[in-house]
Amino acid sequence: MIKLVLSDIDGTITDGRRVLSSSASEQIRKVQEKGVAVSLVSGNVIPVMYTFRTYLGLKAPLFAENGGAMIDEKITQFFTMDKPLAFFRYLEKNGLARGIMTNQWRLCSMGFDLLGPFDGEISDLSARYDVEITDSGFSWHILNVGQNKGFALHYLMEKYGLRPEEVLVIGDNMNDIPMFVDGVRKAVPANAEEELKKRADYVARSGHGNGTAEILSSLESF
Repeated sequence: MIKLVLSDIDGTITDGRRVLSSSASEQIRKVQEKGVAVSLVSGNVIPVMYTFRTYLGLKAPLFAENGGAMIDEKITQFFTMDKPLAFFRYLEKNGLARGIMTNQWRLCSMGFDLLGPFDGEISDLSARYDVEITDSGFSWHILNVGQNKGFALHYLMEKYGLRPEEVLVIGDNMNDIPMFVDGVRKAVPANAEEELKKRADYVARSGHGNGTAEILSSLESF
C-alpha cells in the first residue's frame, strides 16, 4: 500500500508550458484526503514551494533546490551556498553562464543558463569546485555533492518510517533519477525521458500533468 507520493513539479504536475494542471491538482488533493502523504520536490525555490503547499493544501514537507532546502512549519536548509556560489561566479566571470532570476531567493544552489555548449571543461571544473551540475530541462543548477532529490526521498522515508515499497515517486527529467531508487514504486508521465521510462514500473498514456493525474487515480494498483 502506498503511504507517500513524492513528485516533481515542472513537466510532471504542469503542462508543457509549465502551467499547473487542474487534473493533477485535483488528484493530489484526493490522494491526500485518503490519508496518503503527498510531497513535492523541485529545483525551484522556497517561495515557489510555499505557494504550492498553501494553495494545494499539502500537509507534508516540500523540498526546494533539488532537495537542498525544505519548507514545513519552518524552513530548513540542509546545505550551504558557499561552493555553488563560488563555481557560479567563475562561470559568470569567464562568460560561460548567466544567472537566472530565482537566484535571489536561493539558499544553497545556483541556477544558470549556458552561454555555450555544456562540454568537458565545465564538467571537469565542477569536480574541481566540489559541486555537481544538473539539468532540470528548464535551467541548469549548481548543487552541493549529495544535494539531490534522492536526499529528499530518504528524509521523508525516515520521517514517516516507511519501507521502499510504500513510496511512489513520479518524475519526468534526468534530475529526478536520484529518487528512482531500488524498491520504491516509480511512475512517469508519457513525456518523460527514455531513461526514466526504462526504470519506471508504470508509464502513463498521457503526458505532463494529465499523465500524473492518471497515475494518481490508479494509486491502489501500486
